[in-house]
Amino acid sequence: MKRIIYLPMMLLLITAAGCKKFLDRKPLDQASAATFLSNQDEMEQSLTGVYASAFWVFPNNTPLLFALEASTDLAMKRGGNAEDQVAMGEGLFIVNNNLVNTSWNQCYRLVQRANQHLQGMENGKNNVSAQTFARIRAEALVLRAWAYFHLAYMFGDVPYYRTTPAVNELLSSTKTPVATIVADMYKDLDEAAAGFDAAGVAPVQLMGRVNKGVALGLKAKFALLIKDYRTAVNATNTIITGGQYGLNPSFPNLFVLAGQRTNAGREIMFNQTYPTDVLDPQNWMVVLSIPRQVTNSQSSHFPSQALVDRYEGRDGLRIDASAVYDPANPRVNRDNRLRWTVSMPGDTIVYQNNTTVAPYVNPRERTIFNIYSNVRRRFNWTTGVFDNVTGNNDWIGAQAAGIQWQVSATGNIGGVGYVWRKYIDSTQYSWETKTGYILMRYADILLMYAEAKIELNEIDGTVTNAINLVRNRAGQPSVAVTDQATLRRIVRNERAVEFAGEGLRLFDLRRWDIYGKANSGPVVGAAIDPLVAPATPVFDADGIPDYSASVNQRIRFRNQTRNNTNPRFKLWPIPQFEIDVNPKITQNTGW
Repeated sequence: MKRIIYLPMMLLLITAAGCKKFLDRKPLDQASAATFLSNQDEMEQSLTGVYASAFWVFPNNTPLLFALEASTDLAMKRGGNAEDQVAMGEGLFIVNNNLVNTSWNQCYRLVQRANQHLQGMENGKNNVSAQTFARIRAEALVLRAWAYFHLAYMFGDVPYYRTTPAVNELLSSTKTPVATIVADMYKDLDEAAAGFDAAGVAPVQLMGRVNKGVALGLKAKFALLIKDYRTAVNATNTIITGGQYGLNPSFPNLFVLAGQRTNAGREIMFNQTYPTDVLDPQNWMVVLSIPRQVTNSQSSHFPSQALVDRYEGRDGLRIDASAVYDPANPRVNRDNRLRWTVSMPGDTIVYQNNTTVAPYVNPRERTIFNIYSNVRRRFNWTTGVFDNVTGNNDWIGAQAAGIQWQVSATGNIGGVGYVWRKYIDSTQYSWETKTGYILMRYADILLMYAEAKIELNEIDGTVTNAINLVRNRAGQPSVAVTDQATLRRIVRNERAVEFAGEGLRLFDLRRWDIYGKANSGPVVGAAIDPLVAPATPVFDADGIPDYSASVNQRIRFRNQTRNNTNPRFKLWPIPQFEIDVNPKITQNTGW
């Protein structure tokens, strides 16, 4: 019974197949499957259901892609109810890992709903305008492609359905090669782009809907997956030259609700939205990012030292070569995206925490983030100064030898001395934030274009211009090099620091075939002793830092050393429950 619970498509089909004679009776008070989607209202309602299946969560309304970031070198997750993510980061997870299962199930739930919608709307094709039909169909095609993109990246060859399968088909299906799926997705996304054009759909301010730009951007992502760089160039170039998108002048405004509503530059192309007219669902991503020294908080998802050290000095040089980088004060003279993305010890951070603890009656909790003392420095809104308050749950000294960060009175081991700044919106109550999680934005299009052109060795002014648009927004100097290897390293680092916490890192590392190398070794963080600057790491040709020389000088996450070098980590395992139900689905190599 448990296995079938995890199979939404199978459950639906088996249910539909049972009690056939009863179900053959037409309902008198609602539309039947044979007649539903016979008009525009019903098509729009059905499409809403497809969208609902596209906004994946794990767990507690945490965006799934944010959770996946903890399985990469840029982030980590503490234990407790997050052991599935911890195990993935360590390379110690099994085929029934809950995050793997959840990713599989949510992707196929979207495939199921999209297929049902696409089949059903044929009922009403003659009852709506050709433009309306083309637009609704285009949205569903893009959403189905969104699911197959993530399935292909995570699992490789997978069962492939373009229609709702019969039970016998579901129980005997085999895996379809990624190349076949991609070829079909190219066609679907081209049809979708043409459908949006026919319907006159322009980029919309409501970023929770897909459009032509998203269709072409997704096509580029598929192309990069199979190293079809020409198609990736063509798709991204169409978006760039179309002139309908641009960069938001303010990077931080991308990650607060007011900035998203304005969407300056139309940078946000697609995001995971949350209804603003009801209390729930809340976005737990923020809750999991708030340091525990803030009242009513529970940090458990953290940036890593490997991320922090990727941010260049303000002179545009990596920290091991920068003349302005100061190991004793690593917050200063750095790429602005560091302070916009990560809060470091000593930073002042502001959260909407709705606290009523006197005298901190202002709903904003303004705290100096401190892991080196059992004292919290909290702003007193009555006196206008910071007060010292005893009892700092983030105090590093609470653990023996000072090498682990204490995050709760029960002894749960926390992070590495850093917390996320990105997506923290001080104008919203942190436990009820409605800021959307970005799924695609124009900066990604620019850097995909640059990457594809670099891999084709077609390096010209458009390549450096695309990179520099992203760099210059953050205050970083332009690059002018034309060497392929150097530009490859630059664009890869740009993707790491630009999109940290946005769920793209896993797919980048796998595409570049460096996941194992990047995500192995000790998980380290800030200096154990704030007065002793750890050694600057040595970086390899792929820009991956080596902390072997400073591991004993840095905070560690439960002394964790990751090991993801086994070739099996190129793909995740097919969930075991799928193979148990259908043995014709073969397991991925090594699992």
